Amino acid sequence: MPVVTPTPAPEPDSAGNGGGTTAPTGGANTSSPTNPNWGPQVCPAARPNVGFAVGDTLADLRVKDCATGATATIDELCGASATWIFAAHTHCPTCQATAGFTDDVAKAVASKNVAVVQVVYDDNGTTCEKWRTVYKLGGFSNVRVYADPGGAVFDKLRSSNYTAASAFLDKNRVITHLEHNLNKGEVLSEIDKALAVP
Repeated sequence: MPVVTPTPAPEPDSAGNGGGTTAPTGGANTSSPTNPNWGPQVCPAARPNVGFAVGDTLADLRVKDCATGATATIDELCGASATWIFAAHTHCPTCQATAGFTDDVAKAVASKNVAVVQVVYDDNGTTCEKWRTVYKLGGFSNVRVYADPGGAVFDKLRSSNYTAASAFLDKNRVITHLEHNLNKGEVLSEIDKALAVP
């Protein structure tokens, strides 16, 4: 898959209009409307093991809203039947390639109530909003793109020293798999495995 070099998004005017994506807005993450069946109010009760290892209920991931920079949480995705979280470094060619097929994954799993999350660590001047625009990740009700200042989310989800970390959650937000450098088929396979958890 060719590497896409991010290009600057248009700058907003003095009133804050324009810039970023022109996708519909809503919810805490302005990349797309919020799925009305998801939100913190439907988060399952935490199990005894809360953390970032396979078998743990996912602990809190502090992220930033792409558009506002406000502290956010992926709890807005509670209620999804499965979740794929991808921690991207913007300089990383594998991360860019993964972002390039994320819209295909989002379309493929939309009818299955699956949440798709990209958490973007800007380490080359590509902001979260630019990333979302370049890789066409706005306008999906099942996709969220967040900023990861300092790469803290990556540090929590990584299972090796390589970039391009993925985590998969079941409907109870239990981590079913952690891995790096997955292709589209492997991502879809891990989502199906997370969906199959009773």
